[in-house]
Amino acid sequence: MAILSNSQNTYDQIGIREDLANMVYRIDPEEVPFQSNIATNGTATAVTHEWQTQALAAQATNYQLEGDDAPAAAAATARVRLKNYCNISRKVFAVTGTGRAVDVAGVSDELNEQRLLKALELKRDMEVTLLANQAYDAGSTLTARRTAGLPAYITNYDSATFSAAAGYSVSSGTGATAWSLSNAVTLSLSILNSTMQEAYIDGGKPKMLMLSAGGQTTFSNMALTANLNGAVQVRYNQPSVGPTALIGAVEMWQSNFGSVSVTPNVQMSYDSGSGNTTNRMMFLIDPRYAKVAFLRRFKSEALAKTGDNDKEMLIAEYCLEVSAPKAHALVPRVTVA
Repeated sequence: MAILSNSQNTYDQIGIREDLANMVYRIDPEEVPFQSNIATNGTATAVTHEWQTQALAAQATNYQLEGDDAPAAAAATARVRLKNYCNISRKVFAVTGTGRAVDVAGVSDELNEQRLLKALELKRDMEVTLLANQAYDAGSTLTARRTAGLPAYITNYDSATFSAAAGYSVSSGTGATAWSLSNAVTLSLSILNSTMQEAYIDGGKPKMLMLSAGGQTTFSNMALTANLNGAVQVRYNQPSVGPTALIGAVEMWQSNFGSVSVTPNVQMSYDSGSGNTTNRMMFLIDPRYAKVAFLRRFKSEALAKTGDNDKEMLIAEYCLEVSAPKAHALVPRVTVA
């Protein structure tokens, strides 16, 4: 059939109003599981933030003579003073006067919309910074201060697999040095349990295995492989009902030393190239012993008006405080999916 001759049709009509949905869709991942699971109420009062840890004397068998006089006092175990530097993170944005005056679908005020977007971006940047394999840097008038990331405070790992001979060098555990990494290894249940054991022996009780998206797939593939001597049995789904204290935990791993939430962190996958080390790391975290210490909490500041625009800066100054480094452990570099 053909269209009726001379009938008005949409191909010839003038003035048809556009059909634009009054909604703006955003799917970029904004979750920050590390910050969501550790304390973020820490306070710093200087650009150099310090804290102390106390260790007990090493265990030993202890046999004494009946009626024996007490000997000289044993040397006290000295406290260790740790530190990190507060770094500044910011986002600057501006909207013209016309940009705020026009009617934009799905947006009531462009300046408010940009403020929201920059806040989400800043939280993502913070997540990447707090987990980065980097040492602290005091900075200068020419270089920015830099907070040490979580790997720089972790010394517990599976030394049988990740040895210095294979090109791996552990961090100092003080934030002063990062990990030196070589080739990735294949993840195994043995590596995970050995890593967990190191933290357990030191008094830690990690409750969360945090890994990248590729690491999550690698973990799942390992757990579902039938020939891994029971790996299938140690992986089970978290109940779908009832409250959960850990944000973003999608399953549990029953380790030799307790249940651990397996928590994928999409921000660890921000660059899946070979140069990104966090993408290939797996953290065993005891959330009680890590926090974000703020020197300046999130604040949006209006900047000087120099023309027909509104300009603002969203800024925060903070550092990572790993109050008990031995409570955590690390699988430093594995092959990920």
